Amino acid sequence: MSEIVIMNPDLYFYTQQKSLEQRLEKVSLSEEEESSIVASKTIKTVRDKALGLFKIGDIVNTLINWNDEVDKDIKEAKKEFLLTLYFNKQDQIEEGLNGLKNLLTNPTGNTLFNKILRILDNSTPDLELTEHLAKVLKHIVETDFNSLFEDHKYALNQIEMLTPQALTILSDNQNWPTWRMQSFSSNSGKITSDWMPEFVNLYSAKKNMIENSMKAKISHSMNDLIKNRYIEALHLTYGPPSEKHENFARVELTQIGRIILKYIV
Repeated sequence: MSEIVIMNPDLYFYTQQKSLEQRLEKVSLSEEEESSIVASKTIKTVRDKALGLFKIGDIVNTLINWNDEVDKDIKEAKKEFLLTLYFNKQDQIEEGLNGLKNLLTNPTGNTLFNKILRILDNSTPDLELTEHLAKVLKHIVETDFNSLFEDHKYALNQIEMLTPQALTILSDNQNWPTWRMQSFSSNSGKITSDWMPEFVNLYSAKKNMIENSMKAKISHSMNDLIKNRYIEALHLTYGPPSEKHENFARVELTQIGRIILKYIV
């Protein structure tokens, strides 16, 4: 069930939609209520019948109960899939289990674990996000989470602000391109002119994501990283002083970006 919810949520909701429709079909008027409608024949009664208001309470309860069940299914599936990915990343399952038990049975560790679950709960089922959070969980388990509690809490707050796609691009920093710059503006080594289009074209080609829709997503994710000050574009020069310098640009992680990177690689 957990894999279906995370990897194919549309299929899961389609199945649950059929379940809801079947339940709603069972909400019908009794013979006595049907007779009341026929006997009164008032405009209001007929209108209420048409709107289904005679059984509105049952309909509301059916909808609420269905939604509660689906919500519970999704939350449980997210947790199950997170822990499955966590254990898949362990060289020694028993060691991973002991580390996780230590985390859960420690007040500080338990707080961090539940923060990870809240990030999951506040998003739609997403394989990419769950993969990142499994890495985050592994990193926290393997550290002294008591002494590093504030650092971990800060990192989780930063991670929560980013989309899964932005986290993926951040974790892929080793594949970011360096490119030659013809005309540009810079200040203290940081490029201030618009470098984004060239970066996106080169990076998307390298990752074989050349469709315009994919480029737009990369641009959006990069803007997220810039807005939160996780990355910056730097001006680089190559060549000895005796020769004409060539100007290049490269996107680099800021100090905050390097902190976040430790949790998702």
